[in-house]
Amino acid sequence: MKKAESKVARIENRYIKDTATMKKTRNRRRVALFRRLALMAVIFAVVGGLLTITYTKQVLTLKEKKAKQVQVDKKMVAMKDEEESLNDQIKKLHNDEYIAKLARSEYYLSKDGEIIFNIPEENSKQKE
Repeated sequence: MKKAESKVARIENRYIKDTATMKKTRNRRRVALFRRLALMAVIFAVVGGLLTITYTKQVLTLKEKKAKQVQVDKKMVAMKDEEESLNDQIKKLHNDEYIAKLARSEYYLSKDGEIIFNIPEENSKQKE
């Protein structure tokens, strides 16, 4: 069906023009407001995403560094034990009797008229 053509003429006066202008202005402002809100939402989403990514990277880096710190702490404890044993050995090496005993056992040195026999120890075999 065709629209019935209205035979009523539209009145063109100041009030109707002002009302139409205000409606157009409101519509433009509403569109601008929605655009601004959409832009703000996109900006907040991007900033929030970047903050989340940065936080996640920092947490992963922190976990890696803590794991590395645990390894370094274990290594430090092992090195302190080694240092203590080396310091003990240094103290022992200042003793002439220990040096003589060490030279006899490792280098098979002997005193005059002394014969060295190399006998395997049973205790060391049982420990293995």
